[in-house]
Amino acid sequence: MSILYFDICAFILCAFLAITIMIHKTVRLHQNQLFFYTVYLVMFATLGSLVEGLGSNRVIMGMSDFFTQNSVLDAGSYLYLACHIAVSVMFMVYSRAVMDIYATRISDVIFLYLPVIIAYTCLLINPLNNGVFIHENGLYRRGDLMIVFYIVGAWYISVAMYNIIKYRRSILPSAFTSFIAFTALSVLGVIIQMAEHSMKIENLMNALSMLIFYMTIERPGDYIDSVTGLQNDLSFYVNSSIRIRRGREARYIAISIDNMDFVESSIGNEAATEILKKVAQYLDTLTREAVTYRLGRDVFVMMVKEKSKLNHIMLMQELRRRFSAPFTADKYSIVLFECKMYLNWPNNVNNAEDLRRMLEIFADKSRHKMRHEIEARSINLETDRRHKEIDVQLRTVIDDERFCFKYQPIKDVRTGKFDAAEMKPMIDSPTMGFITTNEYYPIASENGTAVAIAKHIIDVCFTYLSEYSLLGSAISQIAIPIPSAFLVMKNSTEWVIEKAQEKGIDPGYVTFEISENALILNSDVLKDNITGMDDYGFSFMLTDFGNGYTDVEMMLKMHLREVGINRDLISSAPLSRKADILVRCAVDMMKRQSIKVRASGIDSEELEAYAVNAGVDKVQGFQLARFFSGAEFIAFLARQNGAECEKEVIADG
Repeated sequence: MSILYFDICAFILCAFLAITIMIHKTVRLHQNQLFFYTVYLVMFATLGSLVEGLGSNRVIMGMSDFFTQNSVLDAGSYLYLACHIAVSVMFMVYSRAVMDIYATRISDVIFLYLPVIIAYTCLLINPLNNGVFIHENGLYRRGDLMIVFYIVGAWYISVAMYNIIKYRRSILPSAFTSFIAFTALSVLGVIIQMAEHSMKIENLMNALSMLIFYMTIERPGDYIDSVTGLQNDLSFYVNSSIRIRRGREARYIAISIDNMDFVESSIGNEAATEILKKVAQYLDTLTREAVTYRLGRDVFVMMVKEKSKLNHIMLMQELRRRFSAPFTADKYSIVLFECKMYLNWPNNVNNAEDLRRMLEIFADKSRHKMRHEIEARSINLETDRRHKEIDVQLRTVIDDERFCFKYQPIKDVRTGKFDAAEMKPMIDSPTMGFITTNEYYPIASENGTAVAIAKHIIDVCFTYLSEYSLLGSAISQIAIPIPSAFLVMKNSTEWVIEKAQEKGIDPGYVTFEISENALILNSDVLKDNITGMDDYGFSFMLTDFGNGYTDVEMMLKMHLREVGINRDLISSAPLSRKADILVRCAVDMMKRQSIKVRASGIDSEELEAYAVNAGVDKVQGFQLARFFSGAEFIAFLARQNGAECEKEVIADG
């Protein structure tokens, strides 16, 4: 019996792992499933070895009335060899799955699975030639074709080792260590068992490898939330990624407890945690048509099964009914909305990181906003990739000289002259075309390049105006869009003034365009810089008024010369009574405060006529003039001045 000691230990260890995984909550991970299959294979290989070993020791000779001893030995040997070689194959598949390496071509499939087919073919024809194993007088002996099994096993270990080394940067250090441990222990076990096959140590080595995998890679506990017992965000990201990969529609309902900070400060952390547990328990047992995950402190997501009739309205009614007492409208509320992920997502959504970023946006949207339904088609991963590409380009855009400066003339409604212009600093990207400030300024503010880019734009504009002496003689105003991040820099006022003095620029002709985001940055530095530039003679214009957040009180304190009406609002005003009222009220309010109003996006004669009738001071758009390069802009001004001179001559004559 001593020679069966290693097999018995291996079988007990694999059985323990299998039972541990099964009693855990089900975690539908593709790696976890492959790991489970590998545990089973090691356990059955060990079982076959046990049967063969028991038969060799004549422990079951009493069963000779039903089976001959050779039949028992053959059955055990077949089970052992079939499962044992499958362990090497499964390890290779498992390691590739962890590293997201997939067989996408027929040649890949043949390359990976032809060797095991050869090994199984040798095993199937064994009764005809005794090539793989032989039993003589109740004893087990290797045949000449056993070398095929060793070669095939070495092949899969080598392929797995090659992938591990090549893609080691794509996996966690713990996974890398575990993979190396498996190959080392497996090879060591084979060498020892080749020398003395009765030791049965090879199965124990594989079982120990499974234990290492369980402790360092799979660890189902990593996918379970320690507070509520639900599956956590890691499990959700991976399961959602798998679902999308398989081309299946994914529908989610997200639930968040609003004002959680207030709840904790009012009733204490422990009591708030108990509320979370009660909500989690209720969601988990509410229906079999959904799986509930916990994404964050107060955010839960239910992955609704396909063809289920459960929707966010039904769920909200159930939650309100269950938690009507502690979640009253004046103190706490449950925020609920639905998020759908459709099949038309990019095909290369194949890892949890993309999904993680998307769900971070998803979780942010859920906090403190009673939005009951949001469709994920508005959360576009292609936009996220474009965002990343712009982020990379911004870091070298100045050195690579990829800025393209355009100018769009602005028409004065009272005089009918194009006596002003807006500078359009665009990035000329070879892959994405022209990128406007509306898109890259927010990204530049996030990655820290906004200040350098703003300085470069102002410097180029001042240099251009100085070299061509445009201010005063040709135009009365130049509008330059700048990011809000530049205005919260402590020395931005001094830098702009020094640059204007260096280039000989009269600040009275320069207007800086700022977005409504600047109104949110209600900081002392922002106020000081705006006041300092205004005192020196520069002025400010607020763009896109009527779109998004607007703090009117803050706006009136910002020394604004102009306000630009949102182009979507102005374009819809001729057809919408509500939009018309908003535009006319905005124009009237600004004029009462001595602030001029500019209407952008004038793309038709009818829209220009409406804007003039509404009382705006300036108009701008493709109907009037397109974007010009510097040389084209000067030529445009020359043509305009020439036409004006001709009109004056005709009038005098």
